[in-house]
Amino acid sequence: MNPSTEPAREPLKRPLPAPADTGRAWDEAIIQSLCYSDIFGFPLTLDEIVRFAQQTMITPEQVAERLEHNAALREIVGHEGEFFFLKGREGNCQLRRDRETESKRQLAIALRRLIPMQGIPFLRMAAITGALAAFNSPAGDDIDLLIITSRGRIWTTYLFLRFWRRFGHNPDICFNVFLTEGDLVFRNENLFFAREILGSLPVFNKGTFEDFVEANRWIFQIFPSWSPDPERQRYRLEASPRWQRRQKRLERLLTGPLGDLLEFAARKVQSRILINAAPDAAMGARRNRIKLHKHDNRSPILDKYEQRCQERIARYRELAGPDIKAI
Repeated sequence: MNPSTEPAREPLKRPLPAPADTGRAWDEAIIQSLCYSDIFGFPLTLDEIVRFAQQTMITPEQVAERLEHNAALREIVGHEGEFFFLKGREGNCQLRRDRETESKRQLAIALRRLIPMQGIPFLRMAAITGALAAFNSPAGDDIDLLIITSRGRIWTTYLFLRFWRRFGHNPDICFNVFLTEGDLVFRNENLFFAREILGSLPVFNKGTFEDFVEANRWIFQIFPSWSPDPERQRYRLEASPRWQRRQKRLERLLTGPLGDLLEFAARKVQSRILINAAPDAAMGARRNRIKLHKHDNRSPILDKYEQRCQERIARYRELAGPDIKAI
């Protein structure tokens, strides 16, 4: 993820399609949702198609109606049980079931392992991202985390988390991005980052995740029909008063000149280590944000998505012809 320091902007108001074009807009939004998830071998339910329908207001009932009665759309979209997918990708249904079971098993373990994070000073949010957050993780996958810290203490938090990962024997925990409460906006307002934000699981949250989403309201311009998934909201760290007391003590100690000195030293030393260890373009270190993932998958994913969309939507338009009416 590649965040930005630019101020938050109100989403542009995009007019709804004219009535004659509503059917086409709905159908193509359905295809687009499935094209993106197909990259990851992940068929979708009706509710998931709606959540990630791009730039289109639509309901599960409308999606079901289109899929049942539109012959051209049925030539593009397959259906098995509760899952929908691009035709020819039926095997992904069982893959999703297997990975969802595995992911929930991994999440249960991860939530126990991450409990000590509540003792890390100035940590305000930790969100699981990537395949595990999507319930699409194979066995042995890493735990990817997006971290948000207090203002002016990002490098201190990073230092404590590095010590905890090393001495707590957590090599499979990956800290992908660090942000601060005063710098939450993402510069690249595109499909990839919108999916990453809305698909994350804030397992530790002091109200900061809501501020994070509010600072990036452009995501609802891309996904105007999105709504929270109640099942996902139950994945939270069990509160630990013991670790929370340790966090408060450390924060009292490190709020003031001593903390300022540690922050300065931690930034100087750790930023130099990061640059020397991985000087490639996917890394970044600044005073108020840190980007740690070594490989930027954004471009390959978006390229695959564009290719799938072009092929399937062209085929849909060929089958449907020029007159596609709303139901």
